[in-house]
Formats: sequence, C-alpha cells, structure tokens
Amino acid sequence: MTAYLTYTRKVAEATPAARNRIIDFWRAGAILVVVFGHWLAASIWLQADGEIALLNSLQWIPYAAWVTWIVQVMPIFFFVGGYANARALRRVEEGEQLRRAWITTRVRRLYTPVIPLLVVWTVLIVIMRPFIPADVVRAGSMAATVPLWFISVYIGLVALAPLTHRWWRRAGLGSVAAIAGTAIAVDIARFVFEVPGIGWVNFLFVWGAVHQLGYWWASRDAAGHPISPATGWAISGTALTALTAVTWIGWYPVAMLGIPGAELTNMTPPTFAIFLLGVVQAGVILGTQPAVARATQRLGTWNAVVAISGVIMTVYLWHLTAMTIVASIGLFTFGGVAFKIEPGTLAWFLTRPIWIAVLLAVTGVLVAIFARFEWRISDKPAPARRRWVTLGVLLTAGSAAAVSYFGLATEDAAINWIIPAAAISGALLMGAMPRLGKRRKKSEV
Repeated sequence: MTAYLTYTRKVAEATPAARNRIIDFWRAGAILVVVFGHWLAASIWLQADGEIALLNSLQWIPYAAWVTWIVQVMPIFFFVGGYANARALRRVEEGEQLRRAWITTRVRRLYTPVIPLLVVWTVLIVIMRPFIPADVVRAGSMAATVPLWFISVYIGLVALAPLTHRWWRRAGLGSVAAIAGTAIAVDIARFVFEVPGIGWVNFLFVWGAVHQLGYWWASRDAAGHPISPATGWAISGTALTALTAVTWIGWYPVAMLGIPGAELTNMTPPTFAIFLLGVVQAGVILGTQPAVARATQRLGTWNAVVAISGVIMTVYLWHLTAMTIVASIGLFTFGGVAFKIEPGTLAWFLTRPIWIAVLLAVTGVLVAIFARFEWRISDKPAPARRRWVTLGVLLTAGSAAAVSYFGLATEDAAINWIIPAAAISGALLMGAMPRLGKRRKKSEV
C-alpha cells in the first residue's frame, strides 16, 4: 500500500496541466458511492428457523425511493465517459485502422480485469457446490458478477463512439435529443402498448443519451467556450423539475434503483427518468466545476483521486465479491451468529461500522491481489480486420450482459459454461487476456 501511494503521488505531481481533473474527481467519487451504497444496502439475516433472508436496506429506510435519487450515480460514469471519449476521438477519427485500434485499446482496459473475476468465480462455484446450498451459491455468484452490466453497456458505447461522435459533430445537441426521444418512444411502447421485451433496448438509448451529452461538454471545452456554472445549475434545476413532475404524476416510478417488492423499476431496464437524473447530475458537475477544479489542484486531494482512479475497475469488480466472502464466512462459521441480528433494528444499525470495516479490509486484500490485471494491459496490435473487432465486441459485451442477467451459476449451482467460453473467446480475440510481466504506465489515449 505504501509503495502504491508513493507511486500515485509521483503520478499526481507529474500530471499535465491540460488534464481535466474534474472527470477523474467525479469518477472516483461515484465509485465510492457505488461501493458503500451496495454494502449498506445488503441486509443478511439468519432467522431462528435457519432460513437465510437476503434483504435490501431500502425496504425499511423512510422515503427510500427518494433516497435513491442521491445514491444512483451510474449516470456520472457515462457523462464523464462521453467527455473523455470525445477528447480521445479527436485524435483518431481519421482512418479506419486508428479507429479499430482505439476501440480495441478501450475494450482491453475494460475487459482485461473482468477475466480474473470470471475465472475465480467459476472455480469457487465448482468448489462450493457440494457443500453450500445451491440457492446460496447462485445468489452469491450473482451478486458478485451483476455489476458486469455496466461493462457490457460501456463496451457497446465505446464500439459505437466513432460513429456517435461523428454524428455529434454534424447534429450537436440534436443528436442527444434524437437518442433521448427514442428512449421515450421505447418507454411508451413498453408501458402503454406493453410490447414484450422492448424496454431492454433502452440500455443503449438511455445510457447512450447521457454519454452523448458528455460530447457537448467536451466540445465546448475544446472550442474555448466552456459551459458556465450558471448554465450547469440551470440545466440541473430544469431537469430536476421535469424528473419530479414525471414521477409525481406516476409516469415513472420514483425509485432510481430496484427496491424489492416494487412492481416497476427505472433501472432494469432503464427508463427516460434515468436520463433526466443523468441530466441533473451533469448540471451539478458543470455547476461545481470551479470548486472541484480548485480542490483537485491541492496535491493531497489530487493524490487521493489518482490513487482511487488507479484501481477503480478492480474496486468496482471485486467489492461485491468481498461482501460475498464475508457473508459466507459469517453465515457458515460459529453458528452464523454474525448475521442473527434482525435488519433494521438498533443493534443492526450499531453494527454497520464493523460490517464496513471488515469489508474494507477484505476488499483491500482483493485489490492488492487483482489490481495488477488492471495495469497490465496488452499492447499487441489490434485485430487486422474490422469484422474481428466487431466479433470481439459482441463476445465481450454479450458475455458481460449474460453473466449479469442469467448468472454464472444455474439454479442448481452448475456453471453456465457458455458464458466463460464466450468471455475467454472474446478476450483472446481482442487481446484482453491479462498480460504477465512488469507493470506499465496506462496510455492516455
């Protein structure tokens, strides 16, 4: 840990003046909200009759649906991701070979850390199946791998980015309106006309619209006409008013996260309400630019951001595995005494600091073991043909989507072997298998 912090301090001190530190700050902050939000939402209860209840804290928090407007921060990743991709694409848009290489590099960064997670969980499921109830094995593996939905969607947006950015340069904010309008049309087909399965395509349109909005921010900065904080706050306030209206009158559910027992959700699949929340958050990011810029000029703050950013994918991918490990040990040792406290009681709340401290320690160990796979990205040439890149994108994104939806384990805790097979095939094709050797500095492309 000390060596890593020493390294990140050197990186922080050497950061180019031209780097937009705001996007790194918000990514780092958002990942902390995601991690602590997941840990605090988990409520595991070993009941007197021996039944294991896997509950969600949002079920008893007062006004929980409104609380989700604060803790649902996934739009931030897509908004700042759009900004970062737009900055990079200006250097590679000319030439099919450059675009192919850019997509390949981005996919490698996203997917290389995924392979160790899938391998480890495949082995764990095989080992645990004879000794642990199948439903517990499936629930644990599902909880640990469900965050891969983000990897799937983001790989898709990266693959489309050369096209969507070119569209942005022609149509500007009209492209955002077109994508958002399509998301509304999908919602109408889903909720009004009850078209089966149509809502799932909004994983592309809702998150794509937020990502496209990031192009606007980047283009204004590149043109030397940055968006003013006043404009950012006006955007946020307008979007918040619209979001309040469409949820208050019942067009969309209030909750921005799935709450057990709720008939509808804004997240799986996402709705236009999530896009509005993304606009609210985008406005906040734009409105706070001067304050965040000043804060990140302080070496201590910036060093913390750099340290988190250096392991951000590892933390995202493994923090729920840490929770599964802690839960499994707690449930199946010492009679499960660690989880006999009824969730929502005073005793339960008083033990949350212990729960978080243990999870931080276990996550720290996992990050120390697996962060090397986030740093050791292959630098071999991209696939020679566009069709191989397309196939690689389909396999990596498809396997990530499949594992988050269907799970790596079946109902009887057998392995869904097609998922790891597709994941490994896609990783091999894209050069996204973990590379052995010395750590290299991440590319800035």
